[in-house]
Amino acid sequence: MKKIVVKFGGSVLKNPEGLQKIEKIINSYNNYLIIVVSALFSVTDKLSEILAGGNLSGANISRLIKSLRRIHHDFLDHNINNLSTIKLIKIDLEMMLVVLNDHLTGLMLIGDIPESSHAFVISFGERLSSMVITSILNSKGIGICKSTPEEIGLYTSGRSLDARIDLERSRTEVKKKLSAEKHYLIPGFYGINNNNKVSVFGRGGSDYSAAVIAECIDAEYCDLWKDVNGFMTADPVLIKNASTIPLLSYGEAAELSYFGAGITHPDTFAPVRLKNIPLRIFSIEQHIERELLPPASTLINSKRERNKNVIKSITYSNNFALLRIKGSGVGIHPGIISNISRKLSEKGINIRSIITSQTTINFLLSSKNIEEASSIVRELNLPDAEEISIDENIALIAAVGYGFRETYGVAAKILTTLSEEKINVTLMTAGASDDAIYLTIRKNECEKAVRSLHHEFFEVQHHNK
Repeated sequence: MKKIVVKFGGSVLKNPEGLQKIEKIINSYNNYLIIVVSALFSVTDKLSEILAGGNLSGANISRLIKSLRRIHHDFLDHNINNLSTIKLIKIDLEMMLVVLNDHLTGLMLIGDIPESSHAFVISFGERLSSMVITSILNSKGIGICKSTPEEIGLYTSGRSLDARIDLERSRTEVKKKLSAEKHYLIPGFYGINNNNKVSVFGRGGSDYSAAVIAECIDAEYCDLWKDVNGFMTADPVLIKNASTIPLLSYGEAAELSYFGAGITHPDTFAPVRLKNIPLRIFSIEQHIERELLPPASTLINSKRERNKNVIKSITYSNNFALLRIKGSGVGIHPGIISNISRKLSEKGINIRSIITSQTTINFLLSSKNIEEASSIVRELNLPDAEEISIDENIALIAAVGYGFRETYGVAAKILTTLSEEKINVTLMTAGASDDAIYLTIRKNECEKAVRSLHHEFFEVQHHNK
């Protein structure tokens, strides 16, 4: 019987009672599980905050260690009744906190935080949670074998703070190390690079860890347990009547994540797509009302279904910016785009999209990279480049759903809807993907745009059925 990879995120681990839900969920499966866990809620934020400028002091390190000790002790005290067992686990926990304390103190003394040390520090959320959760589950009689990315050979490439898993190198070793017929529990979010140093995958990286492990072991399913009801037609915080999307293709889910839907890491879908492993998103709140495993909130697989109105979801992000290069011939000058792309890639800057004309090249980048990218491009002294500017006052809106190329009028309907609201579209791209149309507008018009598009494509259409 194939194993199932099951991932529990920090939002599921907000309080000690969450472990009772996890225990019940594990007992609902009739398979051996590879359980991937994130840090306990808020822990990664605390670790990241102390590494921010000016925060690395002896007093702050002491406060952090005290806070982490309290958070993890609360989980142990609430979920384990045997005092001698708790005492032994707390000794192991304290040893890990000593390592973290010593590492942070060393960084404070040298006055520098290399990327590799930054990654090592923020990986402690998953290191601590995996040890605590394994201990609690084993005390409940669920036989769990804890393994780490170092032990199973989860190798990475790329920068320490924005790594990707080297599947070719990892696949054989991971499959071998997780082959026994028992449950395993593995901390997500990080792997090890060629120098055997920690590399992390960014926010939501435990989802990505789970998907890669699923690919390596040829899992039956990859299940992500969240505190939300799967992918939705829009952000439910903004659109109160947004509804859950029951089925998405890998491509649709990837586009939604790439362009702002924060439910999963954008790279989660590529590994499971390679072997057509269904990815299921479950709501942990849904499960506690039932004795058996519930239906998935959203099922993601290779099936591509076209809605009547094509669009399945409207997503948005304010975390993009444009790098604009103007000149009379920049759009047709040979090699200019490849030269820029190569230089940005060398610095680990990901280009999200490129929109060109004869006189202008627009690079869509993450906001966090825009200043560095602008400096890099200016240093190139590009031929024909008369003006280089950045535009951070943009919001990106993406309409996602399979079938844009085969369906007339969807882009026109989007533009008409926004025009009626007097919202000006500054850039629009259609045709690059069969699963998405995206556009940029001013930031202060973002919420209005999402509401109007959701109303037109979901509320009006539903009313007219």
